[in-house]
Amino acid sequence: MEKANITLYTVIGDPGRIVTAIREHFKEMTKEFTPENGNILLTLADDSTISFNINHRQDKPDFIASHTAGMANYFSSAETPLVELKENVLQQIRVFNCVTGITFDIDDNEDRTSYIINGLFAIANDVNGFLLYPSMQIYTQEGKLLFSIKGESQLTEFIPVANADLLDGNRPQESLADMKRRLRSNALLKARNIPYMEQLPCEVLESEVQMRSREEMVERAAALFAVAVYSEVILSEDADREKALFYFNKMNDLYGVKSYLTTKETAYINDPKPERQTCIQFVWRYECCAVLLWAAGVVDDLSHPSEIVDVPVLAAIFWQHKGLQDLLSKGYSRPEKEILDEADLTLRYDWACVDARLHGQKAPTGIDGGIVIERHYAFNWIIGANNGADWDHIQPNT
Repeated sequence: MEKANITLYTVIGDPGRIVTAIREHFKEMTKEFTPENGNILLTLADDSTISFNINHRQDKPDFIASHTAGMANYFSSAETPLVELKENVLQQIRVFNCVTGITFDIDDNEDRTSYIINGLFAIANDVNGFLLYPSMQIYTQEGKLLFSIKGESQLTEFIPVANADLLDGNRPQESLADMKRRLRSNALLKARNIPYMEQLPCEVLESEVQMRSREEMVERAAALFAVAVYSEVILSEDADREKALFYFNKMNDLYGVKSYLTTKETAYINDPKPERQTCIQFVWRYECCAVLLWAAGVVDDLSHPSEIVDVPVLAAIFWQHKGLQDLLSKGYSRPEKEILDEADLTLRYDWACVDARLHGQKAPTGIDGGIVIERHYAFNWIIGANNGADWDHIQPNT
């Protein structure tokens, strides 16, 4: 028989869960189950075999570090218009902490091969994993193509997931204020019939907060609005880059936004023929802009994340003021506690959306997943999550 090789990647805390999943999903056809030093050898009813070579960071840190770095480097060479998705896939690869090599016999029996493949995807589903085919295609646990070396994907967006041990390993203890905030958020979610994870920790504890200043928030909001309105014009039926640049330059004249752009934003504005998907990603930044103006005290209310932001209202705010200082003079300093409360609730909304997506379900009623992820991104920057990362390198983990 020929041999097939597939690799299972995951961010699991206890690799024993993989062994449990193997037992469960192949029990009907297993003749013999032989565990030995992290390896599992299954002998099936037809005497063919499937071997699982499980490597976890806790036992083989050098191997995992080298393997994931090489894999990320390999996929980084893929050319694709899905720029943001690709970057998130590379981020996912870098945080994998468990690599399981799978080898099995294949023959002309398609039903048998389908049984094995389905079993592997069932295992991936149990451990929140991804499967890599020899053709260098990465598949989600639902069997959708996440990314290939050719830059292809069946998804339009992807949010990396990580093991809580990796995210929280060196964090300080949750304070009483942090615990009360978590409990308040969970109570709100329960009242709204939105699923939640009881012990999901705050994204940033009060002792870790690195709150951005009001001026930084408004500068970032102005830059995002300028880039988003540019994108909206580019995406319109009468797409005209010169017209788009007119509005962008008008914002620059008022707010000096060019000096606040990130590296990615600058590259995007300077690209004479941006990909449509990239334009769509940047037009979504209107949602981040709304969060920033709320956190800076420029607007009083932040709506429930069910309807997209009222862009004409945002436009009126920027066009009717004479610049940064004029806009800042009309606002107030929103209390840190209020910002942290909303940031924590947004984290938990995002968890509910991601959990639904992982189980092939729609986002909870009354929540738009696209709005939530943009808000989560903005709040992470505002409160200094991800070790105070700059805007281009925020990772809204759940």
